[in-house]
Amino acid sequence: MNIAHPQNTKGVSYLSRGKPNTSAFALPSKVPDPYYDCGCHPEIVARLWDQIGSVLPADCRCMIHGTPALAHSRSGVILAIGIGTQYGLRLAGPLAIEAVRAGAETITTWSNGSKMDARRELGEDWVFGAWLSNELIWCKAVYEIFDQPA
Repeated sequence: MNIAHPQNTKGVSYLSRGKPNTSAFALPSKVPDPYYDCGCHPEIVARLWDQIGSVLPADCRCMIHGTPALAHSRSGVILAIGIGTQYGLRLAGPLAIEAVRAGAETITTWSNGSKMDARRELGEDWVFGAWLSNELIWCKAVYEIFDQPA
């Protein structure tokens, strides 16, 4: 899988911060326990890989700079990432609007009081996941949008 897709520039840049010795891309099997050893809460990893990932037509589980993620198996476009106790979803166009209307946020406040704007840090198509049932439908739709080689 090639994650060098232009759509990934901001996300890869964000995920690489402070991690100069991590691989840009790796399979989950390269980490002894990716559910507990990758800086994300294990429920976040399970949400990405076991729930959202299970509805995608192909196995998209991967590690991007040591972070659990879903990346399109053909195009390499990053579809979702784990961020500590949060997860981000790439939801193109009207899907992002629908997600925000349903309760997803584009800005989160971390436990230390700092804020992160997903659209500024990751790109305009990004929102923070909110455990909404429609996330599975939206992510599958985004997979189909990017179902083309890089």
